[in-house]
Amino acid sequence: MKDPSEGVRDRTGDCGTYWRDRWRRQKCALLATPGYLDPAQYWAAEKNVAGLYRQSRDRPSWKEKTAAQLAAMQIAPGSRVLDIGGGSGSLAIPLALQGCEVTVVEPSPVMRDELAGNLPPDRSVTVIPCRWEEVPEPVPGGPFDAVIASYSLAMTDIGEALRKMEACCRGTVHLFWFLTAPSWDRASRDLWPYLHGAEYPGEPLADCLWQVLFETGTCAGLAVERKPPSCYTAIDEAAEQAFRKLNCSTPRQQEILKAYFSAMLRPGPDGYFLPGPAFGAHIRWSPAQGR
Repeated sequence: MKDPSEGVRDRTGDCGTYWRDRWRRQKCALLATPGYLDPAQYWAAEKNVAGLYRQSRDRPSWKEKTAAQLAAMQIAPGSRVLDIGGGSGSLAIPLALQGCEVTVVEPSPVMRDELAGNLPPDRSVTVIPCRWEEVPEPVPGGPFDAVIASYSLAMTDIGEALRKMEACCRGTVHLFWFLTAPSWDRASRDLWPYLHGAEYPGEPLADCLWQVLFETGTCAGLAVERKPPSCYTAIDEAAEQAFRKLNCSTPRQQEILKAYFSAMLRPGPDGYFLPGPAFGAHIRWSPAQGR
């Protein structure tokens, strides 16, 4: 049988690392973009956590997304779970309530405080307070029955990040990532030249992530999930969130944002939203089955 990676080597001459390098290049381009904030910097600010999580977590779309992810993963009660970039606990807390033994990797002290505040008094999770790249091996608390990374793949070296996930997983790895550019990425592409005088490269998408796995010989399952649009109670709310998220600081930038959202937002049953479809991907595989 032909080695699945041979085609990649033939096309690129790069020993089967084309997609891993493509991911790295795009992430590095993002980090080098004038005005761009590293996710760890962004979520380290209390006002950013307040501006997104506390305003969004009680909305029906937020709860529906969490319920859909939990249903898709089908993690058995009592499982040992690792949640990478677990944030305020949207997945970790329901899993802990099901009796799972949950370890959360979360570098933001503000997010860790939010997680602690959201936990019921009769439940606990173990927190590793650093980035995934900084977590020692073997990963404390492992091996895990399920490893989750839900829209938290900030790593530049995705190949090494995935290898480390596989090494600590005795069950299934679950990755949730953007299949199409999310509304914020589309808005950033439109606005960045006017706000920061540069082009915005955008995030690498789930097709690239799936191909990174394929290069290593993993043919992972991929299920499409429709992501609900980001909703805002008013146009000013969207502009205020964008002011922080897009790292703005001047009245002129604020004017640009208000004009953009006044033109682009559409009314809906839950407020205002940016039009256009948004799809995510649930990529899953069981490392032990390939060993």
